[in-house]
Amino acid sequence: MPRPSVLRAALAGLVALGAVVTGATTPSAAAAAEDPDPLVVHLDEIDPTVPRRGDIRISGTVTNTSDDTFTRVNMHAFASQSPILDSLTNAAAIPTTADVGGRVTVPGTFDTIDTLAPGETAQFSDSVPVDLLGIPDEAGVYWIGVHALGDGAVPRDLVADGRARTFIPVLPRGDVGLDASFVLPVRNRVWYDAEGRIGGTERWLRRLSDGGTLDGVLDTADAAGTTPYTWLVDPAVLLAITRLSLGNPERSLAPDPTVPGQEPTEEPSPPESEEPAPVQLDPAVPTDGEVDPEVAPVAEAASAWLTRFRTLVGSGSVLALPFGDLDVSAAVRQSPERYTQALTRSTEAMADLQVPATLAVAPSGGRLSPEAIAATPEDVQIILGDSAFAIPPQTTTSVVRLLGHEALLTSTGAESGGPGPTDPLDPLALRQRVLSEAALRIARDDRAPLVVTLPTTWRDQDAASFFDGLEQPWLDTIPATWVAARRATGVNASNLAYETLDVDEELPATGFAAADRADDAATLLEQVLTLQTTLEQQVGDEVLVTLSEQHRQSPRRARVAADRVDDSLRADLGRITIEVPTRVTLSGDSGGLGATLVNGLDQPVSVGIGIVTDGEVTLTGDSVRDLGPRARSVVRFKATTTQAGIHPVRMRVTSVDGVALGSSEELPIRAARVSALIWVVMAAGALVLFGMIGYRLPGQIRARRAELRAGEHRAAAEPTSEPTAEPAPEPAPEQAPEQARSTSSDTAMGQV
Repeated sequence: MPRPSVLRAALAGLVALGAVVTGATTPSAAAAAEDPDPLVVHLDEIDPTVPRRGDIRISGTVTNTSDDTFTRVNMHAFASQSPILDSLTNAAAIPTTADVGGRVTVPGTFDTIDTLAPGETAQFSDSVPVDLLGIPDEAGVYWIGVHALGDGAVPRDLVADGRARTFIPVLPRGDVGLDASFVLPVRNRVWYDAEGRIGGTERWLRRLSDGGTLDGVLDTADAAGTTPYTWLVDPAVLLAITRLSLGNPERSLAPDPTVPGQEPTEEPSPPESEEPAPVQLDPAVPTDGEVDPEVAPVAEAASAWLTRFRTLVGSGSVLALPFGDLDVSAAVRQSPERYTQALTRSTEAMADLQVPATLAVAPSGGRLSPEAIAATPEDVQIILGDSAFAIPPQTTTSVVRLLGHEALLTSTGAESGGPGPTDPLDPLALRQRVLSEAALRIARDDRAPLVVTLPTTWRDQDAASFFDGLEQPWLDTIPATWVAARRATGVNASNLAYETLDVDEELPATGFAAADRADDAATLLEQVLTLQTTLEQQVGDEVLVTLSEQHRQSPRRARVAADRVDDSLRADLGRITIEVPTRVTLSGDSGGLGATLVNGLDQPVSVGIGIVTDGEVTLTGDSVRDLGPRARSVVRFKATTTQAGIHPVRMRVTSVDGVALGSSEELPIRAARVSALIWVVMAAGALVLFGMIGYRLPGQIRARRAELRAGEHRAAAEPTSEPTAEPAPEPAPEQAPEQARSTSSDTAMGQV
């Protein structure tokens, strides 16, 4: 199903075609419209306005795109004899094969190319007297162009084999003049990868190199020379280019060196050269000066672009978009705090770049919802296209006031460019459209300044032709900020043309939900890190660019990008793990156990252990720990229970505030209710033991004493004059086995 923007464009085209009143097209012309012209004509130079007398000079190229060779190719100029006084947008929608003016066939007024082979390009130059073109001396806008007629596979006829056309104005006589302002945008889609690096470096290299879109912006600014213009920049693009110039570092968990107490221990050595150091928007991103050879080309291109940009900006007029070119209408509807965040971040980024700027909201489609207009702060400049209203407001200053806010109006008609078959935004086509729109305003006595947002795809030589032709004595170019400061005309907000199709084009709520999840993960990781970092700001930048209106055509890709950031941060949190015993057995009502916290990050963290039990067992202990980089720490707990059995316990790593980080383990605790019986048995055994000792010990002592006395009597009765041999001891009477065991037991008790 076509997107709403496509449907609206098709609808506008049908309306425009229906509004065109023109002569009937010949059958041969209708047939030609079905197939592309074999010869492609491009206008390189043309007089910007119709002179009162003299000649009009037209030059360009013609290319043979067919498989046939063309000979005697005549390049005839043509022009209309009646002015276009209503809408140039309607006129530009007229089919390219329509007859809008007669050719000049007078010899000497057209150039002839003898032979044009397949794929060959030739230059032409015509000089045609104004009188022969038939353009009257009447203020307005006229058609002018060139038809190519030659001999090819089809013999020469009256149908052009190639054509190009544009607008040219005739100014009213007298002292006339109009102010015009040009806005030069620097806006581009930005992506981050999972590690926080700028994604798509190959595309960035093409954009920043000669001929790229971002290089073309600087070419346009360079070609403007002394012509004043106003920059409209997305600070997220400048931040991305800055990171690329620094080697595209990844997201950093390093401490913020600007926080007191976290300053680097070593003072950086002063630079050897006197050149200013490269801009670094995030002080926590490590930049040791070493660039990976794989990213060296894009780093060099980014550095050169930044240097050139800062030179061209100078003290010029600069407007800064909400960071990431935020889809403001969607943000106000889905997550209003994102609008505030994007404006604040833009202010910070431009201050870091040391580029004075005024905040501005300028949707690329020119339309803004009423809710977004009402939510915009007073000090933020609103820029709308005149097509944002059902009926373009009548104002003498191009500034209107609605919903309590002032808005600068741009000409969406002039910004749409010239008529086909040439590219509408070709420099010459756009220049002629701008001059013609300005001339129409003068002819209608409408002196409201003409404000135009320029494209960003021109090369240096093309942009030069645009600005050279704008140097007209009746057109005074001034900065857009000067126009915005003029008195506003009040308009009714009900005239805003923000419809259901516009709402459907906004970024969906799923994208904002994904961004919120990534922000929550960054906040949690910041709480876990012991030292203060810039992580939340880094991630804020990464998710804000996923909410850009540049992603309206691919909202799913933007949501996936935000999810990628969230997954990466959750993975970092998951690197802080817990290790627990396989099982724990309690020999009584309580016992000790230990768990180990492991910090897998290269930064210190402060974490705790969260415990979930079945309610029958209780674990107590100080679970909060400060862990150094790659460190481990054992946490001791005391387990207590009054219920026998196996109790499942889950331990998980948490923040100090108890928020789970991801890692968790389960262990079973076994408790047996046998402790009371054990103590009873031990007490009874002790009583029996000491009772037997008390019963037998006195008898043993008396028997021993009697034996000692008997020995003494025998020794006294024996004569002492001669030593006699000691009689052998009498054998002990034989004892029964039971008596022997009892004696051994008694002896053992005595020893105890």
